[in-house]
Amino acid sequence: MVSELLKEIVRDRQDENKFSFVWVSVRMLHEQSKDKLEEYYQDDRLLKCSYFEDLEDRKIAENEVLFINWHSINRTGNTISIFMRDNEQDNNLNSVIKNTKDDGRTIILIIDESHNTASSDKSKELIEIISPKITLEVSATPQIKENIGGWVRVELSNVKEEEMIKSEISVNPEFLDIKLGTKSSDEIVIEESLKKREELAKMYATEKAKINPLMLIQLPDNKAGLMSKKEDVIKILAKKGITEKNGKLAIWLSEDKSETLPDIEKNTSEVEVLIFKQAIALGWDCPRASILVIFRELKSFTFTIQTIGRIMRMPELKYYSKEPELNKGFVFTNLPNIEIT
Repeated sequence: MVSELLKEIVRDRQDENKFSFVWVSVRMLHEQSKDKLEEYYQDDRLLKCSYFEDLEDRKIAENEVLFINWHSINRTGNTISIFMRDNEQDNNLNSVIKNTKDDGRTIILIIDESHNTASSDKSKELIEIISPKITLEVSATPQIKENIGGWVRVELSNVKEEEMIKSEISVNPEFLDIKLGTKSSDEIVIEESLKKREELAKMYATEKAKINPLMLIQLPDNKAGLMSKKEDVIKILAKKGITEKNGKLAIWLSEDKSETLPDIEKNTSEVEVLIFKQAIALGWDCPRASILVIFRELKSFTFTIQTIGRIMRMPELKYYSKEPELNKGFVFTNLPNIEIT
């Protein structure tokens, strides 16, 4: 939606108006955002997407979008801190912004996942340096503040009508008749989730869609129990023929990242299951993700929405008529109480 908005700003501008854009994202989401926008703009080439090192003449050109990692800017002792540091080449964010404005261009700042960063002191300092004509904060869970120019609410029903997201979320489908026996509740949850993943894979084949559905497993946040839970889950998956070695399992933890992660977002990726803790709960875009297994307490409403959002996106931006089950997202858990709205 923001990509289309930037196109409209550039396409419908008055002759005297010239725009440059700064897009700031948390973690490494600026890379994902840049890739997505470049793909979206590949036909008309109305806007150019760049990193700091891509800029020419130390300025943001007309209709150019500069993508910045917010955390890298705020860290010290990092090579990327050249954004903020004075140097002999005068190649820092201050000079880039000044040069851009001196060329007569209006700067528009886009803050992605603004609920996570926009109110911090460092963020306010950066906004002051950029001094944009307009700051556009983007979030699925916005923190509505005073003294803003306005805000646009996108109704969930409207997004569903556009078939961009799943029609509903199903929690623990067909769990009522299952008996534990000698199996642990973790094993039951994983087994049922894998069955559903296989069902969805067959349904995509029926729809002639080249999509390998991804199952997400979220580990508890308890550091003391994290490693034991991780190993238990890996053992259960191995019994089902899903391992890192055969490429069907990927792990995304701060201390452990699989080599297959760079391609995991592709619809045809061979990875069937991803183990994570918090890393993907914010903004990560992988529309083939269809199933979420939760072994942790969701501590805040915002975090709940952000996490469930990872399995809400439709991989082809359309609903399926032959297999309507593909239009749903699925949550499996052994938590005693869970409510998703």
